[in-house]
Amino acid sequence: MVTRGHDAGQFDQASLSRPSRASHTWRGAENQETSMTETFDSPNLHMAAPSVYLDLWVWIRLARAANGAPREASDTAVLTAVRDASAAGVVFPLSATHYTEIGKITDPRQRADVARIMASVSHCRTVRSRRVLLRHQMLHAMHVSFGRPAFRPSPPRVLGIGAAWALVGERAPLVLRGPSGRVDMDTVPELRDLLRKANQYAEFQLLAGPRDEEIEDLRRLGYRPEAMREVTRSRLEWEETYAGMLADDPISRHELRVRIQAREILHEHYELLQELLAEYRIDLHREIGLDPGRPRSGRPRMTAFADRMPSVRIAVDLKAALFSNQTKAWTVNALFDVDALGMAVPYCHVVVPDREMANLLSRSKAGPRTGTRIVTRLRDLPGELADLQARIHPADGGSWDADWAAPDEDFCTDMEDLRALARRRPAA
Repeated sequence: MVTRGHDAGQFDQASLSRPSRASHTWRGAENQETSMTETFDSPNLHMAAPSVYLDLWVWIRLARAANGAPREASDTAVLTAVRDASAAGVVFPLSATHYTEIGKITDPRQRADVARIMASVSHCRTVRSRRVLLRHQMLHAMHVSFGRPAFRPSPPRVLGIGAAWALVGERAPLVLRGPSGRVDMDTVPELRDLLRKANQYAEFQLLAGPRDEEIEDLRRLGYRPEAMREVTRSRLEWEETYAGMLADDPISRHELRVRIQAREILHEHYELLQELLAEYRIDLHREIGLDPGRPRSGRPRMTAFADRMPSVRIAVDLKAALFSNQTKAWTVNALFDVDALGMAVPYCHVVVPDREMANLLSRSKAGPRTGTRIVTRLRDLPGELADLQARIHPADGGSWDADWAAPDEDFCTDMEDLRALARRRPAA
């Protein structure tokens, strides 16, 4: 359905109230039509090692198969193929969204079962935090769109280890400290394996979360899981409010997508945009060719700039499709899916989302545009894994995590295994 657009002033006051040059740019660009191109300059963001992103529902299915209760008969074969691919060098990275979503599983035993299969397959390797990766994407979009920075920005390392890498972009391992401070492990090589296994177990525990009997003590130390729920609820209300506006005053699909672009930049990435504009002294109005006498004149360049960030474009396309379906309410799961897929699709070679999101990704051509395979049926995953394994070379993955997990060892998810290793270690 093609209908009239919202009044620009009404839209700005309701959902784009940011007093900045960036927000004025979007306001001046509200109602001019523009065409979307599939051929703009975009970097290949895939990580070096063959990689597969599994949505949480897949990990839950694999956990059930590992416990001898597969939901479908084919799940056992899928689990075997996933384990074999992981041992061969295919990476199954986790994301920040995984750490948030798994916390929604209320049964500690089920949560531990899911975390155990996730840790044993992924080795708790993770995709770097969204802010770090979006900074590179935004810099690249500025370089292509505005010529500043003058250099093509170097990509950051994407694949890392642990929850801290996924959440803040830095590795934060456990270290051994003595009376004089941090201990150099070269001086106590007999403890190196024990510390490595302790780190593995710690990462598994971060995934599994606390047991019920541990929560009271953790709260005294500052543990407050409801803080994340409050943030999530606020984000959900942001989308629900706009869905209500659209129901009262519909707009065309094209106009909707541009509005979603504006909301995504200003609500999710506003601080980063302002930081980079200031750092590189970019006058956004000038760079997009905004003429004060023609308020709509900056829209084509601004929308092209936004679409040059692959993660932003994927999130915009998914949200636009969700808003277009006014018969379906927004959910927390939809928010998490958009977050996860916006990062997974540009950086991983194969992605396994749920059926709804796979269909939406297919409609927007996100897979072909990024060179990523979107798997719509779990039973088809083994075939994709065989193709990835055929592309593995001995150097894939490098030696950056050689101190983390050897290909032929079991990842430590059991405290008793850790205690047994401590008892076996040679005396200093």
